[in-house]
Amino acid sequence: MAHSSFENQVVWITGASRGIGAELAKTFAAQGAQLILSAPESERPGLDKTLAMCQRLNVNGQYRLETFDLTSSEDVAQAYARIKSSGWQVDVLVHNAGITHRSMALETSLDVDRKIMAVNYFGPLQLTKLVAPDMIRRGRGSIVAVASVLGLIATPHRSAYIAAKHAMHGFFEALRTETMDQGLHVMLAYPGFVNTDISVHALTAQGGTHGKQDPGQSKAMPPQRVAQAIVDGLVQRQPRLLIAGKEGWLVRLQRLAPSLVTRIVRRVATT
Repeated sequence: MAHSSFENQVVWITGASRGIGAELAKTFAAQGAQLILSAPESERPGLDKTLAMCQRLNVNGQYRLETFDLTSSEDVAQAYARIKSSGWQVDVLVHNAGITHRSMALETSLDVDRKIMAVNYFGPLQLTKLVAPDMIRRGRGSIVAVASVLGLIATPHRSAYIAAKHAMHGFFEALRTETMDQGLHVMLAYPGFVNTDISVHALTAQGGTHGKQDPGQSKAMPPQRVAQAIVDGLVQRQPRLLIAGKEGWLVRLQRLAPSLVTRIVRRVATT
């Protein structure tokens, strides 16, 4: 295998059982990285599938599966403790795990709000506070927060998800300002619409499963494009990445005409 920027580096990816996470795992494996692949225990079959794909790409690679629940502070702490006691030192931490919903803001139960905030924000926050100090002590390391275009703008029916991604945006931007002279590289990635099954697994207002693919989802950009952009961004030590199709112009327009963007997304959501 040709030398790469990630050869023999330990990369920990959450949400690695499918979608962008699985594609990130494959991309890093092809570059010789040692991988820690995480997801909830309920998604173990997907993790096993990701692992098998990575092993085909790099038969000599080192891999570890670590299943835990991001909504449980105890689970997160125990997962980190197991990894540290095994001698694995994390060089790159990718916060990719995420969950969304499809419901009106005032109809969404607080339990759903809390679960989405726990998976998308508080879980990554806790994991960062465990892993980042080790990176700073060694004077090197990268943390990637996979946010969303919806961490920069807002659309209907996704209020809790949008709130969590805005929180992620704020925390990791602040963390960068505090640690950029300590060897820690913090990168925020903002994908637009991606062809994954995130909407199928979305929650309803009361916590059920949405179970449907969003219209046009199958025509959205492939997760491979997002994964490659993130890996390239890490190599270039980018602070932030906007990875989007035509929806990317809404982010740019937001700075100039926020009221117009609100009208546009409302009209799109009701057509």
